[in-house]
Amino acid sequence: QKSEAHVLVTPSRPAGPQEDRPAMPGRKARLGGRLSGYLANRVTVTIVLVLLVLAGLPVAVWLDLRNLSERALREQADDLSAMIDSIRNYYSSNVVGRVLAGDDRTHVIPNYTEVRGAIPIPATLSLELGDLINAGNGNTQFRFFSDYPFKNRAPHAFDAFERGALESLRRDPNSRVRDVSGSIFDRRVRLVTPIIMAAPCVNCHNTHPDSPKRDWK
Repeated sequence: QKSEAHVLVTPSRPAGPQEDRPAMPGRKARLGGRLSGYLANRVTVTIVLVLLVLAGLPVAVWLDLRNLSERALREQADDLSAMIDSIRNYYSSNVVGRVLAGDDRTHVIPNYTEVRGAIPIPATLSLELGDLINAGNGNTQFRFFSDYPFKNRAPHAFDAFERGALESLRRDPNSRVRDVSGSIFDRRVRLVTPIIMAAPCVNCHNTHPDSPKRDWK
C-alpha cells in the first residue's frame, strides 16, 4: 500500500508595521455617553445655582428696602427730636430767661392761659407743640413725658418701652433709646431722648410749689 501525505505550504509575508485597526463603534458610543452625562451634570448644576440666586434675590431686596426704610425713619426721628430741643432751648434761654431777669414781673407758669399776661414754662411749650405736631401729621408723632409731672398735670401713662427708656437714660443721660418694629410696609421707629434742663428750668423745678421733686441739679 502506498500512503500519500500532502503538505500545504503558505508563503510567509514580510515583517512590517501592523496596520491600525479602526475604532470599534461601541467605544465611540461610550465616550459620547460620558461626554453627554458630564455636560448634563454641568447644566443641571448651573440651573440649580441660577434658581437659588433668583430665589434669594427677593429676600436680598426686601432686606435692603427694610434697612433703607429703617434708616430713613431713624433720621426723621433724630431730626424731629433735635428740632424740638432747639425750640425748647431757645424759648428757655431767650424768652423765659429774659422775662425772669426783667424788672417787670411776668408770670411763667404751667397754667398760663388762666393768668393774664402769663407765658408757658418750657415743659408746657413742649407738650403743646407735641399736640400740634400729632394733630397735623399722622406719620410722625411727638410725646413729651416725665415720671415727675407737676401736681396740676395728669400722670403720664407709660408702656414697657418708655419705662425701660427712662431707666436707661438715668443710667446714661447722654444716650438715645430706640425701638424698631413692624414690617417693611409698616415700619415704626421710636426714639426717646433725654431733656437736659438749663439753669432757669432747674431753679423753677426746685422752687415751684407744684413740683414733686426739688433736688434737681
